[in-house]
Amino acid sequence: MHNAYIKLKPNDLHQRLLKERLHPADMQRIKDEVAQAKEAQRVDKITRTQRKAEWDKVLKPLRYELNNAKVGRAYDLDDDERVDAFDAYILVMETLLSKFAQPLASLDATPIQLALEKGLPNNGEHWTDWVPDKIKTRIALIFEALPHKTRAKRKVPFQRLTTPEQNAKARDKLLARTRKEIETLERKQEMNSTEVGQATLGRMREALKIIARLTDTEHIPATWSGVL
Repeated sequence: MHNAYIKLKPNDLHQRLLKERLHPADMQRIKDEVAQAKEAQRVDKITRTQRKAEWDKVLKPLRYELNNAKVGRAYDLDDDERVDAFDAYILVMETLLSKFAQPLASLDATPIQLALEKGLPNNGEHWTDWVPDKIKTRIALIFEALPHKTRAKRKVPFQRLTTPEQNAKARDKLLARTRKEIETLERKQEMNSTEVGQATLGRMREALKIIARLTDTEHIPATWSGVL
C-alpha cells in the first residue's frame, strides 16, 4: 500500500499525484485505496482504544490489590508465616499480570472475548475470575491459618474489589442504566401489567438500593442483576 501517500492530506495527495503525471484513472484508484487505508487505520485505532479500556477494567483492580498486598506484607517482616502468605498471594497476582502481558500488547481481543473462549465465570469481568478456584482456596486457607493480631485486620484474599475511581464511574453508569430500564418497564406495565413485570420491577428497585450501599472499592457488575 502507498504508505507515503497515507500521511498526506487529500489536497497534498492530489498535488503529489499530479506531479507524478499519472493517468486520471490511476490517480483516482490510488486516492480510493489511500482513503480505504486511512479508514481502516481509523477504525483499528478506535477498536484498540476500546479494547485497552476493557483491559484497564481488569488490570487496574489487579494492580491496586497487588500494591495493597505488598504494603500489607511489609507491615511485619519478622512474622515469617505472614510474609510467606503474602508472598504466595503476590505470586499469583504477578503471574496473572504476566499472562495478561501478551493479549494486552496485541489488543487482538477484549478480556470478555478471551474469558468466553476459556469458559471463565462472570465473563472474566474481574481479575479474580481468572484465578482457578483451587488456587483461591489454597491461598485463602493460608491466610485463615495465621494467628489473629490485635488491632490488625485479617487479610481476605481475592475479594472482588476495584479502585475508588473505577467504582465511582461504574456505579454512576449502572445506576443511570438501571433507572432508565425501570422507567421503560414501568411504562410497559402501565399499558399491560403482568406479574412477571411487577416482579422484575421489584428486583430492579432492590438492586438500586444495594448498588447505593456498595463501598467505594467494591466491584460494580455490568448489570443490575449482578448485585442480587
